[in-house]
Amino acid sequence: MRRYLVLLLAAVELSFGQSIAVAHTDGGSRSMIRSVTMDDGLPSNGVRCIVQDKQGYIWFGSDNGLCRYDGYGVQKYYNPNLNLNQYVSALAVCDDGLLVGSSKGIYLLSFLTGKFTLLDESITSSISDVAVDTERNVWVSTTDKGIFRYNLTSHECRNYAVKSSRGKVDCLLVDVNNQVWALSNQARGSLLRLNKANDIFEIFPLKDTNANIGGMAMLANTDGSILVGSWNQGLFQVSADGSSQLLIDESISHVTTHIHKLLYDSNQNVLVASDDGLLEYNMKSHSWRMLSEVDNPVRKNTERFVYGLAMDSEGGLWIGTFYGGVSYIPSDKFLHRFQAYYAGRSGLQGNVVGRFAEDSQRRVWIATDDAGLECYDPSIKKFLNYPGQAKMQRYNVHALLNDGNDLWVGTYANGLIRLNISSGFQQVFQLDGKMAGSSCYEIFHDGKHRLWATSMTKVNLWDDKKQIFRPVKDFKSLTIDAKEDKYGNVWFATQSTGLWCYTKDNKWKQYVHVEDDSASLLCNQVNNLVVCSNGKLIVVTSNGLCEYDDATGKFRLVEIEAPVHDYVCALEYQGTFWISTDNGILKYVPGEPVRIFNRYDGLTSNQFLPSSGLLASDGCMYFGTSMGFNAFYPYQVAVNQVAPPVAITSFQLFNKQLEVESEELPKPLNHEDKLDLSYDDNVLNISFAALSYVSPEKNIYMYKMEGFDKNWITTEEHRATYSNLPAGNYTFRVKATNNDGVWSKGEASLKVEVHPPFWWSLPAKILYFFVIGGLVWLYSQSRLKREKVRHKRDLERLAEKKEQEVRDARLQFFTMIAHEIRTPVTLIIGPLESLKEQWLNWGHKFAAGEGISQTLDVIDRNAQRLLLLVNQLLDFNKVQQKGVQMHFKLQNIARLMHAVAERFEPTFRQKGIRFEVEYPADDFSAVIDNEAITKVLSNLLTNATKYTKDYVKLSCKVLPNGMNFNFEVEDNGEGICPDDQEKIFSAFYQARDNKPGTGIGLSIVKNLVEAHHGMVEVNSKVGMGACFVVTLPVEQPDVAVEANDEKAAPRVLAQDSLGILSTMDEDTATDSFLPGVGQASALPGMLIVDDDEDMRNFVKSHFAKAFSVFTAENGKEALQVLREHLVSVIISDWMMPEMDGPEFCRLVRKDQNISHLPFVMLTAKTDNDSKTEGMNCGADMYIEKPFSMKYLDASVRNLLEMRRLLKEKFSHSPLEPIQEIAPTKMDNNFLGKMSKIIEENLANPELNVAFLASQLCMSRSSLFNKIRGLADVTPNEMIQLVRLKKAARLLKEGDYRISEVGYMVGFSSPSYFSKCFQKQFGMKPAEFVEMK
Repeated sequence: MRRYLVLLLAAVELSFGQSIAVAHTDGGSRSMIRSVTMDDGLPSNGVRCIVQDKQGYIWFGSDNGLCRYDGYGVQKYYNPNLNLNQYVSALAVCDDGLLVGSSKGIYLLSFLTGKFTLLDESITSSISDVAVDTERNVWVSTTDKGIFRYNLTSHECRNYAVKSSRGKVDCLLVDVNNQVWALSNQARGSLLRLNKANDIFEIFPLKDTNANIGGMAMLANTDGSILVGSWNQGLFQVSADGSSQLLIDESISHVTTHIHKLLYDSNQNVLVASDDGLLEYNMKSHSWRMLSEVDNPVRKNTERFVYGLAMDSEGGLWIGTFYGGVSYIPSDKFLHRFQAYYAGRSGLQGNVVGRFAEDSQRRVWIATDDAGLECYDPSIKKFLNYPGQAKMQRYNVHALLNDGNDLWVGTYANGLIRLNISSGFQQVFQLDGKMAGSSCYEIFHDGKHRLWATSMTKVNLWDDKKQIFRPVKDFKSLTIDAKEDKYGNVWFATQSTGLWCYTKDNKWKQYVHVEDDSASLLCNQVNNLVVCSNGKLIVVTSNGLCEYDDATGKFRLVEIEAPVHDYVCALEYQGTFWISTDNGILKYVPGEPVRIFNRYDGLTSNQFLPSSGLLASDGCMYFGTSMGFNAFYPYQVAVNQVAPPVAITSFQLFNKQLEVESEELPKPLNHEDKLDLSYDDNVLNISFAALSYVSPEKNIYMYKMEGFDKNWITTEEHRATYSNLPAGNYTFRVKATNNDGVWSKGEASLKVEVHPPFWWSLPAKILYFFVIGGLVWLYSQSRLKREKVRHKRDLERLAEKKEQEVRDARLQFFTMIAHEIRTPVTLIIGPLESLKEQWLNWGHKFAAGEGISQTLDVIDRNAQRLLLLVNQLLDFNKVQQKGVQMHFKLQNIARLMHAVAERFEPTFRQKGIRFEVEYPADDFSAVIDNEAITKVLSNLLTNATKYTKDYVKLSCKVLPNGMNFNFEVEDNGEGICPDDQEKIFSAFYQARDNKPGTGIGLSIVKNLVEAHHGMVEVNSKVGMGACFVVTLPVEQPDVAVEANDEKAAPRVLAQDSLGILSTMDEDTATDSFLPGVGQASALPGMLIVDDDEDMRNFVKSHFAKAFSVFTAENGKEALQVLREHLVSVIISDWMMPEMDGPEFCRLVRKDQNISHLPFVMLTAKTDNDSKTEGMNCGADMYIEKPFSMKYLDASVRNLLEMRRLLKEKFSHSPLEPIQEIAPTKMDNNFLGKMSKIIEENLANPELNVAFLASQLCMSRSSLFNKIRGLADVTPNEMIQLVRLKKAARLLKEGDYRISEVGYMVGFSSPSYFSKCFQKQFGMKPAEFVEMK
């Protein structure tokens, strides 16, 4: 019943800020009491009637209109039939809608259409009350026409005249027996009852002196009696037999003037609404009390004139007043679940409540930061004064412990105080060994009667003999709580260093959080400890709760799903945990949903303090906050089990609410089948409400727009917004919970169709279908035609491709044959050279010497011709298959022509052909590819040689424009017929005269000339010879021109690139490889690798005098030879089976033992790509077949001589780096590593060949061969040489004396160092120092 004591407080304090004195209340209830006034949308603060419909909405009838409330907002309903006078006098709910009484009759508001209709045209008077019986009869009382009955089924209407009151009836009642009563306050005999037999209202006869009861309110009792609220006599009870009883006498109480409404509350007490306010009458004890202080002179009108009362489905009370609007008070079982105590209210002085303690008299002592120590007596619900209070209120109190008649009080900066509760005597003790100023945050008495007290960083133990506290452990953190488990272990909760345990065997143990260890402490900030009734230890950390496992010493997370960031305190009662957090109090029962209670449930605040909790002996729980504290009995915290109805309350387009009967919303939302929206209605706001009024702020919603949202959306907002919904059909669904998380049984839904724009409507789509279909047909026809054309072209290309493949196969065959021919040609030309030289020496001794010499010349000429044909075929293959790659440089044309002419003069002379050359100016140069133009002129001269009679002329002229020049090759042969002139530059074409040749020479000429952006043409008449004219540009503006340096690649050698060496005789060449002075008597090794046996034997026989020659057929066999024999140089062919030359060369360069060997590559391949690949794989020289043995001999000699000079330079130059002798990158790394090992171990007496070999992971023999091959020294000599070169560098730096340097590099004496230095470098160290 206490909940009604705050009735007017809600109406005034929440609406108008006025205060009302009440008999008793707590501050937490006030947050649950709400009011609805004009500030919230009411059309008037005068509210006369309140009802709740079947869907759950609350309806208010005010002096200025009807409105509906959903817990969040007020929606007004305008009755167009009443114009400006929207006064509502009565409300009643029926099956068809809401009955609304007005000053001009009674109207039915249809929930289906949202429209007002006049119930019956005969009822036009001002309505005072309306009631509905079980037979669907609507009973209507008027102010001048008596009573009307209207049947909702038959629509019949009957009027009952009430002559006794001149037609004025103020109240109607249908009792539990479906009996209809009427009441007026105007005349004698004002209480009427319907005589159903006669169908008339008769004055109800009363047996006592209360025959003249008149009033405006009645209430039916379950026993058939009724209560009558009179106008000025008080409250009566009238029985069915006519007896009556005055329950409250107005003349004595003066509290029931003008009773307007009677209502039973949930406790079956009668609430009486009158002009004097709200009164509560107990039918059992026949006692009453006014809920406001009637005699208070400051009482204002908002506390009085209560007109309307209603009870909703959750037991909440709605109160309508004449001046203060509507107030709402939740059911008593929800209103007083939590008792809230604020500072300045109910006797509490402090705001920040940090600790509680209960003494033997069941008084609760409260520690506050801002008001010291306070004492509360729950039995009388008052705060008490105690001895010593004045002094204790000055302290900042943080810890409490009851100890018999003493109370230990921990303070901030004022030590630990022992307060005698009876006398108020106080003793102050310091912690941590301090003399003053210590702080205490926890006091604990364990099972061994030890008294513990914690400070800012340490824990102290009470010494009873010395009466002092001694520090026993430094936690380096504030300790907030301490508990003892069932095993006798004492646990301490700290704020930053985790959890500490003082075990029963007197040992300390610490538990902290470990990342990625789920079995460790959840967080190092421990706020509270709980020893449960089952003996389990629960640790409350900022991040949650965890349970300690005694058996394993590990922690298990207590999984709690709640929107909480900080857990601060927990209490356990009968297996249920009550946990204070930074977001209210949680009720946690394992296996059940978590309940959350916050300030909307009556708590003083959502922010609770660490370890500020107490479970009192009577079962009451106390939790401290920064705004007071809360107290409650767990068994009294009832859960609101009423499943809330959920409704869609409004629909907005572009933030403008749709009105009922508008184009978009013909009917109310709850009866609308579907909303039709245009495509440009692209901003939607849908409001909804759980019609649960206890704490609407806690209602939770889940909504989903089917067809758009994939998942349900959870929110605390009661509104959903959508924008740019695509055209289509959608269903908006929403469900909700009440304040305690109980979900609605059903859902509210609304279908929405977003219509597409006209250009995407069904007719438009049909039109598009035909249009697109026509376009597709046209496209398919067009595509079919194109496919036919493409197919024809594909066939042509396929035929051309096959023809090209045949040509390519022929070319490839010719190329392969050409390559194969080059090796036999080499074996012809090479031995032929030897024979000719030998014949020159002793051929004159024979009589037939001249004939044999001519024969050898014939063989030589034809071999050279064969080679020319092969080269020509290879050039043609390059042009046809790979294109022509030009290397343009600025070249002197006269010099080029002279070189070509010089080659052809012997041939012309031998054949008796007169040869003339007309040169351009000596300084004339052009940008050309020297090799390509040489081939052009050579082919043209060769062609002229075949067809001329006795005259050939080569000339070059610069054209008058200065931009071009031409070559002319003229002969006096038979000429070329016009038909042949058109085909003469085609590949494989030969004239009909059957001259020897391949038919590709002129084709090569044409391709090379065109690659120079020039042209070639022939001028000829039959019988008058032919003149070939090649016209070329002087410059090549659109191509890259290479630098004009004559330097060739140093290791890629053509046959004549060694100049004078090619003329060296064989004896001189071979002698150069014989062992010299100081060399071993054995010949150096040579490995010859070639798959052609004749070639291997020929080369072997040539080098057999100077080398110990080994042979192999391919690279794989050659690697095996290298493993078994010591070799100084390798000569290898390119193309070989199993493993070719490039792969063999790469493997040699990767092998540390043989990577230094000189490598000469022989090949029949003449293209640049092959030359590049040969160099990239690591070959030192690249020699094309066929080659001269003199040329090969000179190349090998040069290569070995260069290596020898490099080794000699290294050995005799003090500052020459060791890496300079490395021919390859691998050898460079090897020498660098070896030098580093030697230099790092100069002072190591174990530095020798064996040590060096082990460090380099090589055998001694491999190391010997490697160093001998690289530097021509032994490993010991190499160690000595590295020492001396290190010494030379140190001497050059000038930081040390000569003797110091000698010792530094490992020499035993300066004299020996000088001797070795001079022997190696040809100068003494002193002389070297002077040179620098």
